[in-house]
Amino acid sequence: MGPDPLFDTAHYASSPMQKLRRSFELGPRYYGLDLPRYYLARRRLGLPMWDPEALLNPFREATRRSYIAMDPPPALPEALAAFRDLGIRLSIPRVRLEALVSAWWASRHAAGEAIECGAFEGATSLLLALLGRLSGVDQRVLVLDTFRGSPAPGKLDGPHATGEFAPDASIRGRLEERAARLGLSDRLEIHAGLFSETFARLSGRALKFAFAHIDANLYQSTLEACDFVLPRLARGGRAVFDDYNGIRDLGARLAIDAALHGSGARLRPLAWCAAWLVVDAEPTESGPESGRDR
Repeated sequence: MGPDPLFDTAHYASSPMQKLRRSFELGPRYYGLDLPRYYLARRRLGLPMWDPEALLNPFREATRRSYIAMDPPPALPEALAAFRDLGIRLSIPRVRLEALVSAWWASRHAAGEAIECGAFEGATSLLLALLGRLSGVDQRVLVLDTFRGSPAPGKLDGPHATGEFAPDASIRGRLEERAARLGLSDRLEIHAGLFSETFARLSGRALKFAFAHIDANLYQSTLEACDFVLPRLARGGRAVFDDYNGIRDLGARLAIDAALHGSGARLRPLAWCAAWLVVDAEPTESGPESGRDR
C-alpha cells in the first residue's frame, strides 16, 4: 500500500531511509552545538540549567510514537473523508495528528474557543473546526499565522531561516474558500500577521480557550503565544506544544519552559516531538496547573 495522499510528507522525514539521513544530518549538530548552547541559554534565562529530557529528543524523532492513549473524536473518519473529497492535505504526520485531535476531544467539555498559533496552510485548524461542527461542539477556531513563513530566528533558536514554512501566496483565499465549502465560515476566524500584532488586536476581547495548539518553532514567537494563551486556558482545557521535543526547536522549548517557570506546571509527552498541558484548575497569575508526569 502506498502513502496516504491525505498527508503531505514534504515537511518531515517519513521513510526509514529519510529518518536515517535526518539523524546523521542533525544528530551531531544537536549534541555538539545546539544542546550545549541550549543549556547555557537556560542559565541566562534563570531556568534550571540541567534538563536531562532534552537528551532524548533525537530518540523521540526516530521512534515517532504516541505516548498517551486517548479516544479520538468519533467523527474523525468522516472529517478525513471530507478532506480527501476536497483534496485538502495535512502537513502534520498521522501519529501527531491523531494525538492532537484526541487532546482536542478530551477538552470538549471545557468552556472556550480553540486557537492555533502557527497554522501553516490552516488544514489542522480546518479539521478542528470541522470536527467541532460534526460533533456538536459550540466553538470557534482562531487561526494565527503570518501566512508568509517564519519571522527571522533569534540567537536562542536552532537551525531555522527567515521565511521557512512559507505557503503559497494564495493560501489565505483558499483557506476561506475551503471553510465555506465545508460549512465552517462561522467557525473559523483567520488572523494573518505577526503574533505580536495579532495579540495586540485580540487583547481587548474577553477570550477563554478550551484548546490551544502552539506550533511556532521559534523562541520569540512561541513565548508570545504562551504569554497570551496560557493565562486564558479554561479549567479542563488542553494546550499542545508541537515543537517541545523537536530536534530543531530548542528555542521553542526554552520559551515554553520560561513561560511555565515558577507555575508548578509540568508537561507530558504526547506524540513524537509534541507535548501537552492539562489545566486541572483555573489559571492564576503564576500560570496554569497541570499533571506532574513528563
